[in-house]
Parts: sequence; C-alpha cells; structure tokens
Amino acid sequence: MSKKMKFICIFLIFPVVMVAALFLSLYIGEKTKSKEEETTQAGHTDEEINQMLLAEYQKSQSTRQEIEYATEAATLAPTDEEYDDMIGDAEQDSQEAMAAFSEDDLSADEEAIIAQAEKDAKEKRAASNYNGILVVSSMNKTAPVDGFDVNLTAEELAADHPLFLQYDPRWAGYPYGTGTMKSSACGPTSFAMCITALTNITNASPPLVATYSMNHGHYVPGAGTAHSLFLNGCGDFGLYCHEISNTEAEMMAAIDRGEMLILSVHYGNFTHSGAGHFIVIYGYNANGFMVNDPGSYERSCKYWPYSVISGDINKIYALGKL
Repeated sequence: MSKKMKFICIFLIFPVVMVAALFLSLYIGEKTKSKEEETTQAGHTDEEINQMLLAEYQKSQSTRQEIEYATEAATLAPTDEEYDDMIGDAEQDSQEAMAAFSEDDLSADEEAIIAQAEKDAKEKRAASNYNGILVVSSMNKTAPVDGFDVNLTAEELAADHPLFLQYDPRWAGYPYGTGTMKSSACGPTSFAMCITALTNITNASPPLVATYSMNHGHYVPGAGTAHSLFLNGCGDFGLYCHEISNTEAEMMAAIDRGEMLILSVHYGNFTHSGAGHFIVIYGYNANGFMVNDPGSYERSCKYWPYSVISGDINKIYALGKL
C-alpha cells in the first residue's frame, strides 16, 4: 500500500468509521433504554394486577374483624366532612337534584324511562338505553348474606363504560376509612370504572380498589380520598393520568384521544356535600357530556351540557392506557 493510501486510511477513513461506530452504539443504547423504559412503564400484567388486588383484599379481610373489635367506627352525620348526603339517600336526593333545574325538567315519559332503567339494573339485565346513553350496571336486590360480593358481572366487564354505584348492595356497607363505600368511596368507585373500561383487569371492583386506596395511603382520615389515587395510582394499573384545564374543548379533545375523565366537583348538580364528589365522564355528543356518577343511577342516565356542569368543577384528570 502506498504512503498516500495509508495517509487516507489513517486520517480520513478510520476517523469516519470510528465516529459512525460511536453513533451506532449510542443509537442502539438509546433504543435499548427506551425498550426498558417501556417495559417499566407498562408495569405488571393484567393477571399480576388482578392477583395484587385480590391479595390486598384478602389481607384486609383477615385483619378487619380484629380492627372492628378494637375500634368501633363512628356513625357519620350530615355535618361530617366525609358525609355526602347525595349518596346517603341516593334515590331521594338525586330526584331533588334533577328537579332543581326547571329549564331541564324531565317529562313523565323520560322519568318512566329512567325508572325502568334502574329496575332493569336491579334485575341484572345486560344494559338499559336512555335516549342513546347505554347504561350497564348490575345491582343486587338484596345485600349478600355472608360478607360482600366483590366480583363484577360478565356484562360489566364486557361494557365499554360500566356504571358502578357506591350504594350497590354488593358492597355498599364495605368499610372505607371511617365510613363505608356508600358514604365515602366516590373516588375509588370512579377509579374502578376507569380501570375496568380501559384495561382487561377483571378484579378492579369498587371495594377492591377502595382497599388498594387505603393500603397505599390515598385515603386521608377526616378528609376522604386524595387526588393522588389517580395521579400516582394509575401506574400500578397500566394507566397514565394528567390534569387538564376546565374547558369544553380540552375535555372533548381528551375523550377524542380515548381517555376517560375523572372530575372533582363541589356543591352543585352532583352533590350537596361540602366535602365534594368524584364523577366520571366518558363521552359526549350534541346533547352534552355522558356521565357515570357513582352516587346516582338517575344522574348517569341523562346528558350534561358543559354550561350546566362547568361551574361545579374543581379539577379534571384525564386517564388513558399506557
């Protein structure tokens, strides 16, 4: 090889090859890191999450009797922070809330449809249709004789947006903090609806999600469910969560992306409690937003225009699948 060729190889070709090799190794390293991050973000499989929920529930049941003997839970009064009187007497209060808006009063035919819808739910029919809103919710007529029924029905698991109710006899009396699912668990019940709708997890029933909330520090004594349940808890269920602003356009954009919304609302259309309430929004059309309210079957059977609910909203969290 001539001196000229050696010079070209040493000072031109070799540096180019070395730089190319360096960039290639960096690229491969980034791809590997990205893959590892994706795996980490994806977290556990649905079956592992099911087992985690079940294990936490079983552990809580093994200690619940001992705790009940040691400390007797106080009876909640309407003046207590956690008490939500829209849930304490759901049927009466939801009717009062519906009647509060004269410009949007229900006709006799519409009231009959809603009454039939709730009857259908109690009879465990697959679904009820109210003016284009498909409501899937199975409520037992009576509470389970022995303990609590923490299982979801096949119809609820198959539904795009199942409605879970705090006062469902399957779990209404299940302990949550110093209260029960019925009195205080609108947060876990709303979260359970999102997990079940967005994933293939089958054990995310309201009482099991409530147990998860308590075990992971998302229940604040004397205050109720912390918003960290959604912001920090989502990752454990293969979901992401981010806060969005209270505008109709941003809410619609999130839903268009396939996300579901959990709204923190104050005294107004959905609650008469100073402690507030959580609801789920999963869709919209020209009539308004479609709501799954864990505290009322009736309020989940109607459309809610943004102009009606915007003043109720404290915060909005958009949840989607990782």
